[in-house]
Amino acid sequence: MNIYLIGMPGSGKSTIGKKLAKELNREYIDLDEYIEKKALMFIPEIFEAYGEQFFRDLETNCLKELAKCQNIIISCGGGIIVKSLNKQEMKGLVICLDTSIAVLEERTKNTEDVRPLLKTKSIAQLYTERKEKYIKFADKVVDSTFDPVDEIIDLVREYESTCN
Repeated sequence: MNIYLIGMPGSGKSTIGKKLAKELNREYIDLDEYIEKKALMFIPEIFEAYGEQFFRDLETNCLKELAKCQNIIISCGGGIIVKSLNKQEMKGLVICLDTSIAVLEERTKNTEDVRPLLKTKSIAQLYTERKEKYIKFADKVVDSTFDPVDEIIDLVREYESTCN
């Protein structure tokens, strides 16, 4: 069973994903890094050269590839919920990491160079646009203001026991 971490930029998907992978002895994949390796370009370059729609299509294709794998932890980019089709590709447990706008703003300040959408929108705007979609995608929502790794491990074990 795969574990998908979704949430706003700055919600802790990468940090928590790496910790979970270590604790659960699973492979960790950052979807944005996977996309960059496939495209041989950094995400801001993809956005600039081809636009957001091209990036979203690439993101969906990479998600489909990774969904064929088993027992991996995937931290998805903050915009994975933009395309509702992506929900169908997430075979496993989808956990939304949620935290306050103030914490998100603090964690993402000065990251516009690596987060193209923050050049044109604030974290508060993105949060307002996306919050309901995150909840619809997620099997569970976890507060990521403080380290929720133990809580997520409990959710994973509970989920696995009901699936077996």
